[in-house]
Amino acid sequence: MKIFCVGAGAVASSLCRCLAKEKKITEIVCASNDPLKAKEFIKASKKIKLLQKKIDASNTNQIAKAAKGFDLIINASLANFNESVMKAALRIRANYLDLCSYFPVNDYTVEQLKYKNRFKKAGLIALINAGIAPGITNILAAEAKNKFKTVESIKIRAVEEQRASRFIFAWSPEMALYELMSKALSYRNGRFVSSAAFSGAQDYEFPDPIGKRRVVDIFADEVATIPRYIKCKHVDCKVCGTDIEFAGALQRLGFFNQKPICFKNQKIVPLDFFVQIAPPVPTPDEMVKMVKEGIIEEAIYIAVVEIIGIQEGKKTIMKNTVIFPNLNEIAKRMPGATYISYPTAVAVASFIKVLPKINSCGVFPPEALNSKIRRDILIELEGYGITVRQEFSRA
Repeated sequence: MKIFCVGAGAVASSLCRCLAKEKKITEIVCASNDPLKAKEFIKASKKIKLLQKKIDASNTNQIAKAAKGFDLIINASLANFNESVMKAALRIRANYLDLCSYFPVNDYTVEQLKYKNRFKKAGLIALINAGIAPGITNILAAEAKNKFKTVESIKIRAVEEQRASRFIFAWSPEMALYELMSKALSYRNGRFVSSAAFSGAQDYEFPDPIGKRRVVDIFADEVATIPRYIKCKHVDCKVCGTDIEFAGALQRLGFFNQKPICFKNQKIVPLDFFVQIAPPVPTPDEMVKMVKEGIIEEAIYIAVVEIIGIQEGKKTIMKNTVIFPNLNEIAKRMPGATYISYPTAVAVASFIKVLPKINSCGVFPPEALNSKIRRDILIELEGYGITVRQEFSRA
């Protein structure tokens, strides 16, 4: 398999290092609109190459020309480029994979699903939202299909915890800010409903050592697709953690405001100002240094997918918990990766490994895959130090 990756940042860097270990993958080429900056993330090797020519991810023609002859195109860049990269994949007859959606259109359908008939007709596969969340969380939600006769609700809860002496973006600031600024999405009584980000605060009991935490609503891609593939009444996503608390404080201070304000007789947009002063994602070398010097003490990501439904005639709760390695463990497995880039990379790598097993064509979010393939993905994750626990209790 020859892989062309649009994007050359923290996630692409970790992903390349994962994929380069696979014997069946012969070549990985990364493309960026800033090859000079990309060199700080992508370390060239026998298998890994960085395209020296600038590639505009919004330009389908450029992508198609550069990726001609490749078997799989991955959009590891911003999600607003999903459609241009999908069109390039169709043009050169390559399979496609991305990490998240940009934004649901008016009927809350994610943009990638508009291309399902085109990919099916072309005999190609497009795996969408194939990261951690969305991605692995969708797979854990799909366990409801086999374990419950009827499903009442699917709750996605996550912790993004980072202890550091300075604020550090663990992945793309642009996408992080976009998600945090967007309205939260939930599915209630068979209808999609939007609400303000950071609203709907509730207490939730996470596994040790996290314990009870206050979670809030944010935009989550999973909510837009899960109800289309799993019959249920309610789906929502709430998160917590130091990174979320900091983002919430910024929002309350008005830094996410896109309307101009007057400052010293000049008009400025608070969001534009924050984007200019926000620190970039650390390069792998910078991450190694910050971990060694103790600037970042620890970081971890934990996701829980709680399903409530009827099992054997009784109301039952199933908790599927995925615990990713903490930053100290990641530093041993893949020095320079962040607590978000490593889990995302290994999730994508696990999806890629099962790609040859998918025997139908079209556009598929993870929950649309059959149970055997979903199980194979979870097995692949175990090899990367990722633990998945499943618990049942009576409601």
